[in-house]
Amino acid sequence: MGAKSKSKTRERATRSVVLFHNANKGHAVKALKTVRGLLESRGVKVTLAESKSAEAALETCDFAIALGGDGTMLHCSRRVLPHSVPLLGVNMGGLGFMSAVDFPGFKKQIERILAGEFRAEPRWMLSVEVRRGTRVVFGPHQALNDCVIRAAEQARAVTLDVDCGGHSVSSYFGDGIVFATPTGSTAYALAVGGPVVMPDVNAFLLAPISPHQLTARPLLVSTEQPLTAELRRRNPYDRPQAFVSVDGQIDHSLKLGEAVYLRRSEKPFTLLVPPERTHFDLLHEKLKWGVR
Repeated sequence: MGAKSKSKTRERATRSVVLFHNANKGHAVKALKTVRGLLESRGVKVTLAESKSAEAALETCDFAIALGGDGTMLHCSRRVLPHSVPLLGVNMGGLGFMSAVDFPGFKKQIERILAGEFRAEPRWMLSVEVRRGTRVVFGPHQALNDCVIRAAEQARAVTLDVDCGGHSVSSYFGDGIVFATPTGSTAYALAVGGPVVMPDVNAFLLAPISPHQLTARPLLVSTEQPLTAELRRRNPYDRPQAFVSVDGQIDHSLKLGEAVYLRRSEKPFTLLVPPERTHFDLLHEKLKWGVR
């Protein structure tokens, strides 16, 4: 997702790294030892993300590495964001859309990575909180991909009133809404009919989920304006139930009288990517974009 600062390569050799891994993936656990050995043999100080010293290390490290898939990247983005630490994804299986390299690729390109040749690409995140009146009851939580508001009951639709910058956008009746960043436009939002948004576009994507309205279509809005979504009764007898999900990892049961507030994160998350790779290359490789 777009940020004001331009992408650039890091200009100095790596001295310290914080290493994350998905402990639920056996091959990621095995790869941890190999990656740590490769780094330490080149004089790089390695701190494991689950260690007590990890938060202090994130204040001074050159970048962090995430061994896993896209879910691991989403989790790690929230950990590194407060420290403004770039994150390099090493895909350990699955789609790995946000990963810079796969595990064999990491071993082949480690010298380039440590020399600072990979490009730092800023991505704005979505800050999400739920309020009841003026009281915050959930969040703020940061989403790299999306915030989803969905009906909690199967085969039941909900009504969501959406405002942008204090102005009414629409009242949506359907299964819910996906609020996505450009980074998340290739995830859930794409599956419900939203467009692919290039990462450097300063916009958020609003994509209704199965709306019962012919005019309810995906919408791009500026990141400069905050968004609000409120659960509403459709009639006096309606008892709607919904939930809020941040990147599919942090959930909240949304109640009547509560509103979801969404805005651009205070600072961008930084993703490390190969300098020669374009976003179109990624679409071709991962999503088979344009394949007939």
